[in-house]
Amino acid sequence: MLSSKDYLRILEKWVGFAKKHFYIPPGRPDLLCYGTGYDSWGVQTQQKAFSAFAVLAADPGTEEKNAGMGRDELLEYAVRMLRFNLESHKTGTYTCTNGTKWGNTWISVLGIERMMPGIEALGNLLPEKERESLKRVMLSEADHLLDMIQVKAGTVENNQPESNLWNGSHLYRTAIMYPDTPRAEDYIKKGTSFIINGISVASDAKSKDMVNGKPVSGWYIGDNFFETFALNHHKYLNIGYMYICLSQVAILYFTCRIRNLPVPEALLRHLPELWELLKLCTFPDGRLCRIGGDTRIRYSYCQDYALPAWLMIYDLYGDKICETLEEGWYETVRKEVTFNGDGSFLSARCSGIERISSLYYTRLESDRAATFAMAAYWKRTLKTETGVKFTVKEEIPARTWHDNYHGACMSRGKKRLASWCWAAAEAPQGLCVPTERSDMAEWRNNCAGMILGQGRVNRQRIICHREYVFEGGFSTVGKTEIFSGGFFEGQSDEIAGNTHLLFTALPDDTTVIVMQKCLSSMRRVYLNEAKGLFYNIPNDIFNDSVRSYMSTNGRIDIKGGNEGRKEVIEIVSPWLNVDDCIGFIGVYGAESFSICRPPARQAGLILSQYEREVISTGLWIDELCFPFTKGPFSADAGSSLFDIGCIILAGSDAEMTSDYWKKKKARRIRMQNPDVRAMAVEALNGKDYLQIVNFGESGESLVIPIDSCRKAVSVHGKAATQIKEDRIATYLGPGDMQLFEISKKNAGT
Repeated sequence: MLSSKDYLRILEKWVGFAKKHFYIPPGRPDLLCYGTGYDSWGVQTQQKAFSAFAVLAADPGTEEKNAGMGRDELLEYAVRMLRFNLESHKTGTYTCTNGTKWGNTWISVLGIERMMPGIEALGNLLPEKERESLKRVMLSEADHLLDMIQVKAGTVENNQPESNLWNGSHLYRTAIMYPDTPRAEDYIKKGTSFIINGISVASDAKSKDMVNGKPVSGWYIGDNFFETFALNHHKYLNIGYMYICLSQVAILYFTCRIRNLPVPEALLRHLPELWELLKLCTFPDGRLCRIGGDTRIRYSYCQDYALPAWLMIYDLYGDKICETLEEGWYETVRKEVTFNGDGSFLSARCSGIERISSLYYTRLESDRAATFAMAAYWKRTLKTETGVKFTVKEEIPARTWHDNYHGACMSRGKKRLASWCWAAAEAPQGLCVPTERSDMAEWRNNCAGMILGQGRVNRQRIICHREYVFEGGFSTVGKTEIFSGGFFEGQSDEIAGNTHLLFTALPDDTTVIVMQKCLSSMRRVYLNEAKGLFYNIPNDIFNDSVRSYMSTNGRIDIKGGNEGRKEVIEIVSPWLNVDDCIGFIGVYGAESFSICRPPARQAGLILSQYEREVISTGLWIDELCFPFTKGPFSADAGSSLFDIGCIILAGSDAEMTSDYWKKKKARRIRMQNPDVRAMAVEALNGKDYLQIVNFGESGESLVIPIDSCRKAVSVHGKAATQIKEDRIATYLGPGDMQLFEISKKNAGT
């Protein structure tokens, strides 16, 4: 188990790097600012950095030589930082560096909550004057929440789970810290309302569970989570903010534990259910499996706040998987810090952000510093005892999950983690990776093809979709339109085309079927790129910046990073294997694979096509395409841009991938109807499957030839079939699919 000192060693190295971002306001040597010192996010950045310095100053285990500062100096820095923060509040005598004062908003207590471990760590080391200033700020913010902020909640509109939790926690905390204040009881009552409507679901409206003398139904205002515990935050399935919610719970939870106070009943509602889903969406090494994608820098912010959540879940329930996740994430951070070489957490892959926003860059650095400080302080202060509510499990169990609103499916097994999400950050997007290989996961439009028009903004808009979930897998099919906008003068935004997509995870814990058909719009358009399949392979720090690609032409090793230079590597082969752990087989629609390597890190903040060519930030990605068409080129109305079928084999080495292709274990079955696609696929469980899809606008009665077919059973459990003379007769609606398990005549009974 990791100790407090493990976290201190990383934080100590960060001190030297953090110094470059310090600023002393003119004429006020008693104040110290970390980062920009601006209002809003600048305030929270200051508060989180303060907490890290405070924890280091208060911990007797801090190695002063490693930090480059003595503990007294660390304390001086922390107090000056806190003083700047408190005096620039609306109740204070100073301002933020941009001339405004902060506070009394719906979000202003977020940073206060995240700096509380630092306040608690200092204890009696905090000067009396700052104690009085802190009380002034705490009461001001609590009164504002009590009098001015309404409790709101909603699954799509007014979705406010995390803010309800931090606002409710602040009210509880203020009542705990200042029990003699006249409004303490009111703080608790309003705080309970905020927290109950944090991790809330529709069934809470009828719940008779008693909390603070009243049934939950009496506290209920709205549901932020769906009954599946999916969260539509920032308008997409947001696994990261589910963890943010748990982290807000954890901060108040550990305050209660340290003070030997009972944890508020409201705070623990729905934690087990939400945790079971989040556990499913976390790789064994602690990195988040963001099946709905991410709009921000990978493996930062929300990822950071998973750490306090794991510490709480382990302390509360004794789920030992949290130890595994914590240790894996710590090692990932340690590796990146070592790679950076300057004590920073993110400088190597996020230097592009610092060039365009010092505010945002220092915010990201302080998130990691704050969460490491939480871990260091809590571990030093508490003797962790395991609970009994969870059965101790070393591995995350296999499971299939589905959420209808987002069109999200996930199948996690011992060997394969497969997912698809239509209402995603960079929609739509799928995933198929070996369960143990978090370094291979990237979501932006993954497995959905990519068309780039000549507008500055290019994205797919969801038209329709449907999903079928079965034991050990799922199928999904849908249609998107390709939007291109933000053109130079004289050209209006346009729909460049339409893409039909099918993604099926077979119940063999290995195989995924991908079918894509992309047509240009019903007018002539100009395009810059067309990329079939479009599988993202991260090639950066976390895999030591080298990927090994095997094909019929042997092995090539590709180093991550291609600064300033576009490159397309043609893999003249119908199959390809990456790192001896995942295989790709082209079944129809192209002759070979291509690996596209853009000139800058391209997976991070969502930026426009052209901005990506200037700002290198996030992760380097090798883009595996089948096929790739380089532009610029024009396409006549209704032209085929790509029409392909592929197989992905998670956990497959190069030999297995080659063998699968040579034995034609997946083959196309040609249909008379030009809108229908069919593939016969032999899965790794030894069973044969028939995948058919109707990409057309009308229903079709189909006859599909299958050699030696004795029986066809719908895996979706929906379609009647007839078997006659090795042919399957069935009906398929417009835009629908069907998956059959096929029994052969010579396969026995």
